[in-house]
Amino acid sequence: MTSDLRVLVIDDDEPVRAALTSELTEEGASPGHGLRWEVHSQGFYGVDTTLVRFRPDMVVLDIVEGQIPHDVDSGNQSFEQIWNTWYCPIVVYTSHEGKRTFSESEQVVEVIKGMGSDARVVAELKNFVPVARMIRSVHEDFDRRIREALRDSVHTLRSQIGIEDHGLVNSILQRAVRRLVAAQVDVGVSEGDTLEPWERFVIPPLGEHLLTADILRKGDADWSTEDAFRLVLTPSCDLVRWGASPPKAEQVLVARCEPIGDQKTLRLRPEHRLKQKAKESQRKRLRDMVREGIAGAYVPIPRFRGHVPLMVANLKHLELIPWDRIKEHTSATEMDSRQEVYQRIASTDSPFREMVVWAYLRVTGRPGVPDIDVNDWVDHIVEYLKTGEQV
Repeated sequence: MTSDLRVLVIDDDEPVRAALTSELTEEGASPGHGLRWEVHSQGFYGVDTTLVRFRPDMVVLDIVEGQIPHDVDSGNQSFEQIWNTWYCPIVVYTSHEGKRTFSESEQVVEVIKGMGSDARVVAELKNFVPVARMIRSVHEDFDRRIREALRDSVHTLRSQIGIEDHGLVNSILQRAVRRLVAAQVDVGVSEGDTLEPWERFVIPPLGEHLLTADILRKGDADWSTEDAFRLVLTPSCDLVRWGASPPKAEQVLVARCEPIGDQKTLRLRPEHRLKQKAKESQRKRLRDMVREGIAGAYVPIPRFRGHVPLMVANLKHLELIPWDRIKEHTSATEMDSRQEVYQRIASTDSPFREMVVWAYLRVTGRPGVPDIDVNDWVDHIVEYLKTGEQV
């Protein structure tokens, strides 16, 4: 498939820009590889405008070594602009070899200027092609869905508001349209797809407020240490801070998390110890647990590698965490001197958030059952099934 990929070359040295443009143009003219490059080159001035207008898929950027005066345009400032406002793969093309100050990412590589370096830049750009196409596809899909959502929403909301204060109208309209756009984009993106288990997570968490079903991790514990995690159970409406007002909840109710293989009630055993029939039975129990979202008092939590381990939350093993033990509400000085400070490392997306609420209500709302002679009761049922008579 032939596809033009937009490459933005940013360098204050015009001969360098011309050489790279020529190299990419010749590469694109070569038959058989299915790549064509659309190249725009410029100096450091006006990068923010170019990002919006040109919408590059990849950037080649000169970076200057050392401290640059704030009022001087440079590749260092351009890097921050690209990384924070227009994320795409970046080839840092510099004359200075040594310790770099730019972000560490698989989507950032460095090429040192010198003999044959133009060809190395092109080779790095070609390595970025799959991820660049993916990012462009997401951009285009979201742009289309956002415009559709705005088209369908603005008129209805404007007629509903019905007030003359244009400043207030715009403020309310922005909030309402953002909610509708987010909902419509989410429905459109996931419609008809089978979600991966880890897609329930929002990582990093969005927003500044703690929410129901968020996941907390204790201190600097390793991501794979299950018992360092907690699942938030306090209702979201009691966790939100409105202006200067504190949350309604004085402490945060959480469920302790545990390794999935440690619970006797789940009756899980290593598969190598099981015969085939027992393996099938165990897998059926696991499927039922995952579909229901709960087994006994345990909520299964999928793995998000590097952030959340495969584990269960025990809805009968609860704790109350004071606000000053949660990182967002504790100063750095307090954190250093305090034990068991928690940080919010993941949110849970809807409808999985509601599933956690339902599971907790199911456990806590279940009435207690006194000890009874279960075997006698079962015998009565079995006898009735045999004879059809009440004995």
